[in-house]
Amino acid sequence: MKKTIIAFILISSPLAGIAATDSCKDQLSDISAKTEMAKINGNSAEIARLNIARGKIETYCTDERQATRASDDVNKREIKVKKAELELQEAQHDLAEAKADGRAEKIMKKTHKIEEKKLKLESAKIDLKQAQDDAKRLH
Repeated sequence: MKKTIIAFILISSPLAGIAATDSCKDQLSDISAKTEMAKINGNSAEIARLNIARGKIETYCTDERQATRASDDVNKREIKVKKAELELQEAQHDLAEAKADGRAEKIMKKTHKIEEKKLKLESAKIDLKQAQDDAKRLH
């Protein structure tokens, strides 16, 4: 059951397998590939949309800006990990209190809460690792 939940979190994680920030060169390359596919499929609306996106990237995207975004993302993810760690500590404290009271139902509920907090922490650590990898790639 625990492995199933972890697998679900990994799959549903918004950053799983997708870089949060790409270099401008990578973005232009991606748009070129998508434009070629749209041309092959005769999708003129998609081609127009991609040309607009290409123009915005060429106008506004700088590698420095992308590196800054990546660093900001790392900072946000670090805060998320720290928050998840604190929530786990609180849940562990609540479990200790429940054990002191000796109420089985409350102990079971608090134990389940700890497992949820552990999964949340693991997910936050995975997201942080992805953000750190993205930032390292852009610097």
